[in-house]
Amino acid sequence: MAKFKTCKTCGVPLPVGKGHVWNPNGTMVQRNDRGHRMIFFDSDGLNALFSNIEALIGVPIEKIVIEGKARATEAYISTLLRGAKGRLAKVIGLERVIRRVVEQGRLLGYGDIRVVDFDWDKAFMNCDITDPYSLALFCGDLKGSLQAIRKLEGKIEYEQTGPTSYRIRNSRLEGATGLEERLAYEEPPTKPGAITYHRCPTCRAPLEISRFQWDFDRGTITQEGTGTRYAVFGSTGLQIIMEELENELGETIPATVVEAQRMHAAEIMNPGWKSVGRDDISNWLAFQGLGNLVDLDEKGGGGYSVRIENPAIPLLLVGTVAALFELVSGSRANVDWEIAPDGDLSVSVIPAG
Repeated sequence: MAKFKTCKTCGVPLPVGKGHVWNPNGTMVQRNDRGHRMIFFDSDGLNALFSNIEALIGVPIEKIVIEGKARATEAYISTLLRGAKGRLAKVIGLERVIRRVVEQGRLLGYGDIRVVDFDWDKAFMNCDITDPYSLALFCGDLKGSLQAIRKLEGKIEYEQTGPTSYRIRNSRLEGATGLEERLAYEEPPTKPGAITYHRCPTCRAPLEISRFQWDFDRGTITQEGTGTRYAVFGSTGLQIIMEELENELGETIPATVVEAQRMHAAEIMNPGWKSVGRDDISNWLAFQGLGNLVDLDEKGGGGYSVRIENPAIPLLLVGTVAALFELVSGSRANVDWEIAPDGDLSVSVIPAG
């Protein structure tokens, strides 16, 4: 198992602190791939979100979640394997590359991952994972990896082998002859910003990240004080999942996702959230790579209007805004939102009548 070096000043693993860039516009990107947007996100909340959506609509969504994440992973790895990086992968061996990527998953909070069997010529890989950050998202990652490398439609099967352990088989779908080119999700252009961070003088990561604990053996990242589990992953996958849910299940899905996130956020918010100010909210959003809070204004009737530039996963931000309003005001929220052509998210929230 790989051992990762940590920053001598703040204790954060160096591949995280030095391998990512926190921009002044509320975005977080990979240092070696500035076009790949990342988020530092509550992975416990992802599982609650998916469960809440299923409860609200009465339909299982795991297959849609897996397919959406696979599409995002396939697009990302296909990009990596083009040009010089792809030639390098062929020189050192795809198996070695994949094993390295899997090992990096521990660092990013994905769980205790172990490759059991691996043969890309025969197009299969078996993995064991304990404490996955999200079983459905991890299955999507594996499926998308095979599809990007072998250009064959993948098939995912899993069985539970322990209380939080799974054996996952990633193989070629029988009868599949190849993949058609798929349209990749395109992030809207980002706007500049002027956010400043209190940074570690050694690795330059925001000091907020030093409040998290890494367990390399278990592959987990945990927030001190709350025990909430986090993970670092690309935001594109979640955005594609939201689109796939709406395409498959209808136009009521965006409101359902907002309500599902409001339900989860309301459960985890404690009374201390009532005292958070605008700067606190702005800094927390930016540190997670979720966007740049540029407007937060009171409006008539005891409501608020919010505008966030460069938002990641906008529907989840809307649900969180609604939950915070309800906590502070003590009233149920009526919430409306709009995503402008330039990508800005505007949210209006008022007490329910």
